[in-house]
Amino acid sequence: MTEEIKYLEYNGLKIDPVIFTQGFVPGCDMRICGGQCCNWGVYMDRDFQEVIMKHEEQIKEVMDEHQLRDTSLWFEKELEEDEDFPSGYAIGTELYITPQGVTQCVFKDKRGYCSLQVTAVEKGMHKWEIKPKYCIMYPLTIVDNTLTYDSDHADRLDYCGREHEENFSQTVFEAMTEELKFILGDDGYKFLYDHFNRNYQKKYQIQLTK
Repeated sequence: MTEEIKYLEYNGLKIDPVIFTQGFVPGCDMRICGGQCCNWGVYMDRDFQEVIMKHEEQIKEVMDEHQLRDTSLWFEKELEEDEDFPSGYAIGTELYITPQGVTQCVFKDKRGYCSLQVTAVEKGMHKWEIKPKYCIMYPLTIVDNTLTYDSDHADRLDYCGREHEENFSQTVFEAMTEELKFILGDDGYKFLYDHFNRNYQKKYQIQLTK
């Protein structure tokens, strides 16, 4: 008999306890992975496309010579119905092929950086102001109104994926402090932090390197 998962809930959002036990790496390091999680593009709320397009000229300026500056090639043409997005519809970013033959998100440059985040920083905005929510959240995701671990992507990653436990030094919850505060606010993060400290022992020992 399968044991029933006991979800937490905060402000109507369910919390999958897997985030308290799933291992993760010390932190995202583009020098190691090259932003591999960005290779498949991302779904965003339909209306967030307008937020990005307000900055289209600045985004083009920070793109490298291989990225697509034709804005008609930035987003998929078909919408997806999805109640996890505020408008009820999602739209995906398009992909392009690099000179090395790698297929990746149209907003990912040759350094592995996100052109949306680079633009925001250069304009003095918060680094995530024009970046899709689900890009910010990885390895977290929201499925059927449940905050959980993005195992679908993690199964395909060569550094931080769940098949590479040798690289883990902390749990997903411990690694995602800034992201969780962004998603849930400080009070929401404290709610999860208190639950984690009451119910879970530290599983991984961070390996410090010089």
